[in-house]
Amino acid sequence: MILLTLNMLFRKRGTAPSILAIALLVAILASMGSITNHINSEAEALKELVNIGETYIFLSKQSSSITSSQIDANLAGVLKTVPGVNHVLPQKIFKANMTVKSNEKAILLRAIADPDLFFDLRGGSLDGAKAKARGEACVGEILARMVGINLGDQVNLTINDVTIEVRVVGIFRTMTQSDSELVVPMEAAHNLTGSEGKVSMIEFTLEVDAMKDPIQNIYKLLPGDVEVMQVQQPGKFIQDINAQTLFFLNNWSLAVYAVVVAASHIVAARLTSESTYELAMLRALGTRKRHIFTLILTYMVTVATIGSILGVALGIAGAQTASTVAGWMLTSLNLAPFMELDQALELIILTQASSIVGSIFAAFKAAGKTFEELIL
Repeated sequence: MILLTLNMLFRKRGTAPSILAIALLVAILASMGSITNHINSEAEALKELVNIGETYIFLSKQSSSITSSQIDANLAGVLKTVPGVNHVLPQKIFKANMTVKSNEKAILLRAIADPDLFFDLRGGSLDGAKAKARGEACVGEILARMVGINLGDQVNLTINDVTIEVRVVGIFRTMTQSDSELVVPMEAAHNLTGSEGKVSMIEFTLEVDAMKDPIQNIYKLLPGDVEVMQVQQPGKFIQDINAQTLFFLNNWSLAVYAVVVAASHIVAARLTSESTYELAMLRALGTRKRHIFTLILTYMVTVATIGSILGVALGIAGAQTASTVAGWMLTSLNLAPFMELDQALELIILTQASSIVGSIFAAFKAAGKTFEELIL
């Protein structure tokens, strides 16, 4: 009898709209999840492509930016005595006003103690010569194109009303942030700032086949106001991106599941209101309250299961279709949304649980009514 009544409940007109409503809600989560999976997979692939180097830098702990960092230049000499340390390159980075061909622009100026080591570490290409004399400079390719700098141009650099003139002897490309900077020897920076005992940072590398971990020995030599940082850490960067994306997706999921709870309550309340005759006949035939309760919950779980499966299919298919159309319009866009089986199962189970939570009150209320209450 209960199975027959359940079959009758599914034949009611409100069943199809209820399944569709839940399917559309789940489709939102499925489409977002599939696109997020693609973004995360691309990020993981990017992490594998980046060549991780054993490069570290000394910075001031109190500094808010690299231009405000001030550390003792003598640390470079101490660092060279540590076994396992390969290259040591003190650098001073600060903001300056550059004037060339009557054009004035605020730039980042990088002063280096060893031009040969700097360009060896950065790699890339150099058109011209390395700036080694006090009145020479090398300019990054990006900055050169922005301002229109050519080899041999005279450039005026000004900091705090102190101005020096340098000649551009090289244009370089390293595929790093240095391509938008002007690089000069350390002596030029001393003339501009007047502080010879301080640098912004000290860059150093470690030997690949070092017998022991030099970093532990380096920590013991560090003053209290200096910290050591490793450069090129895409792993942590990717993990942070994934964590933020997951946090956003979880918050959005909570909102969608809350709507599923509300929708399930409305569907269950409508069902009990429209099925008073069937429920009254069951009570008249001696059906217990818990069977009525189970009947309504079974109906809602079935509706939620069908709706969630349909929603997962619609969400993934919709995301893939939209990505394909977008790829046709923008050839540079290449999206391939996908969803793992365990993610789809989790989505279905959580939808079922939300549906149970939303319908349990209406089911309990309907199961508690007597035959007389139902027929009135």
